Amino acid sequence: MTVVTAESAPIPVGFTASSVASLSLEPTLVMVGVGTDGESLSAMREAGAFAVNILARDQEALAMRFASDRRETRFRDLQLGVGVTGAPVLPGVLGWLDCRLHDEFPAGDHVVMIGRVEACDAREGEPLLYFRGRFGGWAS
Repeated sequence: MTVVTAESAPIPVGFTASSVASLSLEPTLVMVGVGTDGESLSAMREAGAFAVNILARDQEALAMRFASDRRETRFRDLQLGVGVTGAPVLPGVLGWLDCRLHDEFPAGDHVVMIGRVEACDAREGEPLLYFRGRFGGWAS
């Protein structure tokens, strides 16, 4: 599971996303599916950047927080990092990709945003997975 974040005034935007994939090694590109019905798409376009935060196995609550309809509380009490693009990076995540908007393509009720990875980091640990309506890990 991931949380995609972007800078936006007065509050950053962020949403839980399972539709994230590697696209290219050279240049390093990732793709993210973004719904057309929320504020995240316009904020990502305006910022020209976004971060993909890869959640650790113990961050189910963070996934749920960013899946909620309450945008104003998503970032409350979080000590955010900031990527080189200005995109917010969530604390304690397993890894993150800081991306500049490279391109975008319409895809039904979503837009596929292509990001060029400008910076990234990762730590050891188990990722948070989501399958058949449940969170889990590799052994679940």
